[in-house]
Amino acid sequence: MLARIVLAFGVLVLSGCAGAPGGGECHGVQWYRLGLDDGMADAKGELERYATGCGADFGRAQYEQGFRDGQARRKPAAKP
Repeated sequence: MLARIVLAFGVLVLSGCAGAPGGGECHGVQWYRLGLDDGMADAKGELERYATGCGADFGRAQYEQGFRDGQARRKPAAKP
């Protein structure tokens, strides 16, 4: 799970969206894929961070669909 979180963060950094003040750096991000990765990692707090950092360039609908699909793909944690 930590690897997925690191991967999602890496995608953000490489896409130029992390901490984007004006949103111009967020253009072209694959929001569905990022949402999918976050959903699989159960990274629930990321949506608002992207929305704030990317403004109008944030693809909310695509991100949310990817997040839902990612959560659906998650496997329940094994019980000891």
